[in-house]
Formats: sequence, C-alpha cells, structure tokens
Amino acid sequence: MGAGQVSKIEQLIDFLMTKAAASADDEDWKEADGWVGKWTIVGAGGNIEKIYEIRDGQFHPTNPRETYIGEVKMSEDTFIDLARAALEGKAEEVFAAKYAKRAIEYYGDQWVVDSERFRKVLKRLGAVKLKGVL
Repeated sequence: MGAGQVSKIEQLIDFLMTKAAASADDEDWKEADGWVGKWTIVGAGGNIEKIYEIRDGQFHPTNPRETYIGEVKMSEDTFIDLARAALEGKAEEVFAAKYAKRAIEYYGDQWVVDSERFRKVLKRLGAVKLKGVL
C-alpha cells in the first residue's frame, strides 16, 4: 500500500468508531472529558493504531499522546467479529465473550468504567444502519 493509502480494515475501524460516536448520548460521555484511549488492531500487514479522545462531550479521533487512560489491543479478526456483531445487535455480548477469552486486551485502571461505557454504545450500534459495510 502506498503512502497516504488507507487499508480496508482502517476504513472499517474509522467507520465503526464514527458510528459509535454518533450513537452515543450525553450520558455515555458524562464526566469523561479528557479521556484519551489507544486502540491497536494487530493484523498481517502490521499494527493499526488509532487514538480517540472525549472532548467537549464528544468522541473524536486525535493525535498520539505519551500516556493513555486506556489502551485496547485485539486482532483484525476480533475487531471484524465485533463489527459483524454490531450489525446483528449482539456486539455487547460478543465484546464480553471476547474479553473473557482475552482476545481483547485492556491496559489501564478504568476497565470497569471504560467497558461499561463501550458496552452501552455497542448495544446501540445494532440500531445504526451499518448494512453493506461487511
């Protein structure tokens, strides 16, 4: 892939996270301003790293930082399983099952807060029109 090109998995990550941000409500971001997290998707073509923050009650992609409140790491296959489950309204359950099997790794001290927030958003993703994405 040449400079400036974005892989299909990166397009899917960006699309899904944009939809996650759009499907969230103010309650999801309550007292979360300043949260910065790093997602690493491990793939055959190398790692894809995405950095997100909550600023002014909104969820945004942002620039790399020295420290993160939470870091999540998973394989491309696990991420695709989450995306597919979101289409079926089952992302919350798949997320919990994948984490229980350590297919999703979390680094940080706020797992309970971060995972509950993310589960609520994943649950609503089933209502978002994602058809044709996968």
